[in-house]
Amino acid sequence: MALEVLLFRSLFRNTRAELQDGPRLIYAENKFLWLTGLAFHWSLLIVLVRHLRFFLLPVPGLLYTLERYDGFFQVVEPTLYVTDVVILAALLYLLGRRLWDPQIRYFSLLADYFALFLLLGLVISGILMRYFVKVDLVNVKQLTLGLASFSPSVPRTASPLFFVHLTLLSVLAAYFPFSKLMHMGGVFLSPTRNLANNSRMKRHVNPWNYPVKVHTYQEWEDEFREKMRAAGLPLERE
Repeated sequence: MALEVLLFRSLFRNTRAELQDGPRLIYAENKFLWLTGLAFHWSLLIVLVRHLRFFLLPVPGLLYTLERYDGFFQVVEPTLYVTDVVILAALLYLLGRRLWDPQIRYFSLLADYFALFLLLGLVISGILMRYFVKVDLVNVKQLTLGLASFSPSVPRTASPLFFVHLTLLSVLAAYFPFSKLMHMGGVFLSPTRNLANNSRMKRHVNPWNYPVKVHTYQEWEDEFREKMRAAGLPLERE
């Protein structure tokens, strides 16, 4: 489970299929998708943690340390955060993949594009505020601290772009629990990942199920033992 949550184990093992001349179905690695997904999710986590400085007073020293390492590649003023570049590039790749890959475009739904454009709008508006459009951070922090303490106060001077950014964030927060983005929580509820693979040795029964006639694996094996032996299939009991 830790490998799945932290390193996307199943996506790392994922392959892509392509129909070529012949016709021949060719399977190949899809590690770039895994790397892009991993970069996007980790960058998003770091960006969210960095934004905690707007909601906390005083700001913990750990957040300053995270900002210093995130902005180690200082080539412009203000400091260029690596995660800002990575998350934007990852989202553009994921969007381009849906637009230009015929197979993925065929089964893509409006909800898939909506989530990508919503995240892109949120990221681009945040990048514009940090590097191109001047925003009064004192007023921004005053508003965010008011929201965190349930006593909001509208700042007297704030960039319209900030309210665009805040609106997109609010839409994402409201949309998140009812969308495909909830795979973040669903991975912990996946029986194939968080339950022991011992269904042949132990039968798992819900306590609220009413009694039913079952056909166990041992009974099934006894019924088809000779046919399984003739076919060369492994038997648990000889």
